[in-house]
Amino acid sequence: MEKVQGKELEHTWYTMTAKERMAVVEKIVDIERMLFAIRFPASGSIYFKDSVGNRTTTIDLPLAVNRGKTDRFCIGPSTEFLWWYQRRDELAVNRGPWETPKELLEAVGHRELAWLQKFGKQRFPREPLYREFYGHQEVDPQLQVDSLRDYLKVAPHIIPENPELCQPTIRHPDLSPNNIFVSESGDITGVIDWQHSTILPMFLQAKIPKHFQNYGDDDSENFRRPELPTNFEFLEESEKANELELYRRRQLHYFYLGFTSTNNKPHFHAMGKHDLIVRNRLYDTAGRPWEGDNTSLKAELVQTSTYWPDIATSAMKEANFPVKYPDGDQLRDFIGINIDGWVPTESYEEAREKERYIKQQMLEAAETEDERKELDEHWPFQDHEELD
Repeated sequence: MEKVQGKELEHTWYTMTAKERMAVVEKIVDIERMLFAIRFPASGSIYFKDSVGNRTTTIDLPLAVNRGKTDRFCIGPSTEFLWWYQRRDELAVNRGPWETPKELLEAVGHRELAWLQKFGKQRFPREPLYREFYGHQEVDPQLQVDSLRDYLKVAPHIIPENPELCQPTIRHPDLSPNNIFVSESGDITGVIDWQHSTILPMFLQAKIPKHFQNYGDDDSENFRRPELPTNFEFLEESEKANELELYRRRQLHYFYLGFTSTNNKPHFHAMGKHDLIVRNRLYDTAGRPWEGDNTSLKAELVQTSTYWPDIATSAMKEANFPVKYPDGDQLRDFIGINIDGWVPTESYEEAREKERYIKQQMLEAAETEDERKELDEHWPFQDHEELD
């Protein structure tokens, strides 16, 4: 093992000029461009071929990827952390490699289902907010089991039909500033922590890295060039610090999108497809370890049902949503609302709190202001009074 030369980006980012930051982001995007250009035959993780046991399923990499050494690398089981988290290593599940997106999407659902069936038990939600929402009562994992089974009915029918969007693609799993090293001149000298890197279909990889995005900010979401406020020099020091931090976040978002739009067009075009965001969120939520939250996956299934004609495969576009929950019926029982929208007077406040919570979770999951506006305008559980 060699030590990477240079300094962690987190130690130099705040002292860089805007021009220097822009140059670093362009180089990061260029690294991604090279990774996205590699044509992998399947999803999974990369191994040295001679390090994999005979009982492990692998898929050979083509000559072009191996740079002429056909026996050097292969694709094997996923090394993504979630496949080994909290005794998931004990499960007899399909960890890859996966030759089709369908195999992958189903494998994630079966993994979480198997974990709940083997280790799941009633518990208090981990998050304090969830504990309050569930009335400080233990939560039954069976509700999540039911949602995962619903997910498995939906997953095969949300795979994009564009082959390029299904192309297995590799990305770094955590482009945080402490994983990127730069030289004094601003060149990237290394990127560390690749051990959990996974090859996934493009439609699941297409997103701005967590540490580069500034969603929730109107300027960033509308791709406006970042600028400090005109009265910046007259602000208090604490206000200046806040504005500078916002300015840096906007710069990072703006630079990343800008360079991706010109240097990595396949990624940029995929990111711009709203239907991919819906698919991505459903996949991510289904694969999230259960910690007492029985609402998020069900909420994502509801959201998916509202976009069904846009994201379903051609064979399913005219069909009903696979879990047969039209118009949000899957949440009515949970909230306590009948088919006509009525709720008993004595249960109104409890139902109202549940409805607000679910809506807030879905609004927070939305990645753009347009998504939030559309969800708010078309929310099926609007409160109203009876008219005489």
